[in-house]
Amino acid sequence: MTSQVQALRAADGATLDLASVAATLADQFTVVTRPSQLIRRVRLDTFDRRLHAAELTLEHQVAGSQERLVLDGPACSSTVTVPATEPRWPVLAAGLPDGPIRTALAPVIGIRALLVVSDEKRRVRRLELHNEDDKTVARVQLDEPATATAAPPQLTVLALRGYEDLAGRALRLLTRAGLRQVDHREAHAADVQPTAGIVATSPAIELLAAQLGEFLAAMRDNLPGLLDDVDTEFLHDFRVAVRRTRSTLKLGRLALPEVMHRRWEPAFKWLGDLTTPVRDLDIYELDLPVMTTWLVAAEATDLDELAQHLRRRRSSARRAMVQGLRSARFRRLMAGWHDTLTRLAEGSQDLTGEQLSAGVLAQRSIRRAYRRVARDGAAISPESPAEHLHELRKRCKELRYALEVFAPVIENGPRKRAVADLKSLQDVLGRFQDCEVQRLALRDFAEEMMADGTPASAVLAMGELIGHLDVEQDRARERFDGAFAGFTRPSGRQRMQRLGGGR
Repeated sequence: MTSQVQALRAADGATLDLASVAATLADQFTVVTRPSQLIRRVRLDTFDRRLHAAELTLEHQVAGSQERLVLDGPACSSTVTVPATEPRWPVLAAGLPDGPIRTALAPVIGIRALLVVSDEKRRVRRLELHNEDDKTVARVQLDEPATATAAPPQLTVLALRGYEDLAGRALRLLTRAGLRQVDHREAHAADVQPTAGIVATSPAIELLAAQLGEFLAAMRDNLPGLLDDVDTEFLHDFRVAVRRTRSTLKLGRLALPEVMHRRWEPAFKWLGDLTTPVRDLDIYELDLPVMTTWLVAAEATDLDELAQHLRRRRSSARRAMVQGLRSARFRRLMAGWHDTLTRLAEGSQDLTGEQLSAGVLAQRSIRRAYRRVARDGAAISPESPAEHLHELRKRCKELRYALEVFAPVIENGPRKRAVADLKSLQDVLGRFQDCEVQRLALRDFAEEMMADGTPASAVLAMGELIGHLDVEQDRARERFDGAFAGFTRPSGRQRMQRLGGGR
């Protein structure tokens, strides 16, 4: 069995010559040249590059009539031959062949689909390294581009199990000969942040324009996967960008032109409302496997009718959403918003708002948002209706977005600790609200399903879920006082004061 030891490239863009590589290695090994092979390499990862973050590479390799999946990483290496008819991309973990690759990848990619990151034809030439007993101890593979636009040539040293030290020796010979080791992350260098160079004294409108532009880019990036229904996270990330846009528009009212409030806040509210029903149904479907573990009297199969009902509801809601996202109204929104942000960045908008620095707007926004959270949270009592906790959750979101939007111009350490404190409170409030919303939704689903003649066993199983949610909501309510006290403790207040949110 082999495992990748290290990839190398020629320094300064020079070409890699297999004969020279063989000559370098012949000093300590018997080198045997094997025939070359043309391989199509389809590199795969999730949209948010989860494999890359885990230092894993996955390729669908096609050589003649043979196809295989090849997984490489620091702690694993697997190859699985696959039929020519499957899998086809994009695919979720459940669509991968059963075996070690699916087992290794499922916890890494989660609910995201594997997509094609690159698709290249490569010519692969191999050397076998033999020891003095004529045993193969390592392999060296030269991977060359078959087209001018493909990635540069790369050499890979692969060790056979039990001979890792000899593969290491080969690696040292090659690096001493002038080849450089390739960092696993080299091909994915970090992008430059759009807010780079913005400081507290910069105009607030400069920071706001940069952040809003980043959110627009996220919407555009996620839109194709959303429309194709590749996985549920494309819609989720699209909606996050919409919510951040709406929050930033509200936070920037003091500095932005009035048209931003009058025209664009309602426009993005429409977009949020358009995508909400499908996202809600996605959450119910994603939560269903966990919900089955709550059942005591009922069987997991009793929820099959609910799963089918959710799929039908989602299909209907998705048709309406896609129709809206393909409409002229949406196209005008995206084009007009792009033009507005371009003029804003160029300073050609009618700047009728107060001309504030980014630092001053950050202080005002964080102070206002923090005071609202502290005031509304202190007013919560055991008798407070659920609506009051829901409103407090919205206030917490406003503060969270303020801390995120103005991150480039406030202290990073205190900000991170403040976000962590706030997240603990948000988790409690979020669980309280989720239980309330899901409980009411399940009641509605049960009524619809009974009207359609659903068996009593399914409705009774849903009743168990509702009872469990009742208990969970009560537990979240009991944890609120402690979470709020932790958020408003003296050290937390001092941190918020440093960030501009203190009294």
